[in-house]
Amino acid sequence: MHRLRTENLRGNMLLNRKIHKLLALCTVVGLSFELAGCGGVNSYLADKSETVEMYHVFDFKTNADVDTISSAATKGLSENTGRVQETRPLVMSHDIADTPGRFQLVDMASMSPLLQMASNQAGGGAFRMAKCDGAVWTSHAVRATSGYTNLNLYSCLYRYKQGYQLDIYAIFQKQSGGLNSLATGLADQMVGTPEEWVNKTILDTVKTIQVATGAQVTHVEGQPKIQGLPWLDKYVSQ
Repeated sequence: MHRLRTENLRGNMLLNRKIHKLLALCTVVGLSFELAGCGGVNSYLADKSETVEMYHVFDFKTNADVDTISSAATKGLSENTGRVQETRPLVMSHDIADTPGRFQLVDMASMSPLLQMASNQAGGGAFRMAKCDGAVWTSHAVRATSGYTNLNLYSCLYRYKQGYQLDIYAIFQKQSGGLNSLATGLADQMVGTPEEWVNKTILDTVKTIQVATGAQVTHVEGQPKIQGLPWLDKYVSQ
């Protein structure tokens, strides 16, 4: 009798093991079919890098001098970042242009073999900057956020007979996939996305200039559309 019970017990243990193995196999197979169908986990785990570019141009109808408007622009930028490098290029001519200048985009990778190599490793097209020929004031702001790299914001202030135009260009790389998704998500919740930061910085700069000079402000053009701040309705969009 004892021997029979022992054999039955062993049989039950073997049966349970087979059942657990079968269930585990079914789970793996089912999960494999599910992943093959939607690609969810594969997509989530894949490391991805996206280069994002943004620009906006604002016109200010005002008789304010360069010092007043550039100081206001610096103040607006400083409210959102601790790293701002600004320049007041020498203007040798006293003639004021009939129309404002325009920023140009420069591929930094074409200027240096090392930058070209870094650009290739980053997926290409990630190293561009704004060139502000003819501007009376320029700035370069940098922001570091986990999950994002090379977040640069360039500003070019052009004077012309009716006032000034401010050209602002932003570029950054967005990392996603795997652990990057977790780091990026936490950073977005704590300090906001780079898109939100760029929009806020631009609008704070424009608002500070408008308050300091009393200028009539017009949004000339830009991509993507600025949203989310009610006081933008005070400005006219062409």
